[in-house]
Amino acid sequence: MILPPDPYVPGSSGLQVNGSGAPHLPFLSHAPPPADSYIQVETTPRDYQLNVRLPGFSRDGITLASKKRRVLHIVADRWDGDGGHFERRISFGYDADLVQVKAEFDGEMLRVVIPRRTPSSMGQCFG
Repeated sequence: MILPPDPYVPGSSGLQVNGSGAPHLPFLSHAPPPADSYIQVETTPRDYQLNVRLPGFSRDGITLASKKRRVLHIVADRWDGDGGHFERRISFGYDADLVQVKAEFDGEMLRVVIPRRTPSSMGQCFG
């Protein structure tokens, strides 16, 4: 019978023992995001602008997803060194067009722009 691994204990070496008795590292790091990471939201009449500081993360480790066209899910994972994980869910009103999201990452700052629908175009979405 193979038992599940022991839960990760912060401050421990992170090594766990699997059913065969061989040590291994957990698949995902449980390390917190860097202390200097943050998210800043600005609202303009035309769009929502998010600035997310993700030092130490790479473009390949960042995922943006929308859920139910009202929630933007931002996830960043880093597997090298001490690892790291950043995750936020941001809810928007019905005027946010999460189908037309644009994002760019310069190696430290993720910039996300979510266009806002005008009241006349919102009627077309729900009419």
